[in-house]
Amino acid sequence: MRVLEIRGDDPRQWGRAHGEELRPLIAELAAIRAELCVEIGAFGSEDEVLGAARLHLPVLERFDRALFEELSGIAEGAGLEPARVVVLNHYTDLRDLDTAALEAPGEEDCSAVYARTDDRALLGQTWDMHGSAEPYVMMLRVPSAGDAPAAWLFSITGCLGMTGMNDAGVGITINNLKSVDAQVGVVWPALVRRALRERSAQAARDVVMGAPLGSGHHYLVADEHHAFGIETSGRKKKIVFEEAAASYVHTNHCLDPEMAGLNRVGPESTTHDRYELLQRGIIDRPVVDRPDLWLRLGSHEGYPRSVCTHMATPFRPHAMRTCGAIVMDLVERDAWAAPGCVHLARPHVFTF
Repeated sequence: MRVLEIRGDDPRQWGRAHGEELRPLIAELAAIRAELCVEIGAFGSEDEVLGAARLHLPVLERFDRALFEELSGIAEGAGLEPARVVVLNHYTDLRDLDTAALEAPGEEDCSAVYARTDDRALLGQTWDMHGSAEPYVMMLRVPSAGDAPAAWLFSITGCLGMTGMNDAGVGITINNLKSVDAQVGVVWPALVRRALRERSAQAARDVVMGAPLGSGHHYLVADEHHAFGIETSGRKKKIVFEEAAASYVHTNHCLDPEMAGLNRVGPESTTHDRYELLQRGIIDRPVVDRPDLWLRLGSHEGYPRSVCTHMATPFRPHAMRTCGAIVMDLVERDAWAAPGCVHLARPHVFTF
């Protein structure tokens, strides 16, 4: 699995090192996602996509100057305009700016599980995305800086980070939701990174609840004592799960009726299939340990509409596919992760 460990204490230099190390891959993925914004959405051209992306840069700078500097550094290191790195990071939310894209086929984006065992708090997710994104999967290690803890993030080349945990035992996962009220907002991987600067799930929850969002996501933040599920649209947020002792599943539809009215499920979505498989499985047999949760996230029951999703084909390379997964132990404070199909895959172990 590709791994990038950032060093030093200067966010701009973190970004430059990232961009320089992975320059060709970042350029390729940025181009794929700009093309998909035109193909799937109603953007008339790449210039329109980049114009929309540029509007997000001042929002990011106001939200968190250090993360703005890091994203700008990625662009410098990769030799790209910063707007192209915004497209790479913020692809799903950019796409949602056009309501016609809400009915696009095959858009999924992840199954997440929080599970309590006798002595563990486990947090995991698949990362389901256009299958052409799989070659760009990586793990990113961010060092401690000031009062902020170090963190491991499951990510893609050129991205600030998509899901992960810090060495204080705080973890976060994400599921995409298709929001009908999308707007220009903070680049969502920057919100993930900002939440992971906190040392408790409650503080990370407050970061999410206070952020200027762009479109719909479900954020699941947890530590060994607490967990919070937060459904969002572009303009609204609601805590839909808050229970330390229970297990919890979320896919790509809203569980809260009010939030469901602000989000849409695509015509080919497997979200209800995956939710039913995971939720029924946990009710019938609670998760007992991390290997058990890893196997469930890699399940091929109901294939190809399984938890480990396989909707992409050689003829539809941009359709949904599980491009990787991560399971975090919030007590031991380490993570298992793997790229690609995770059915019976052996995970890599990432520790602090």
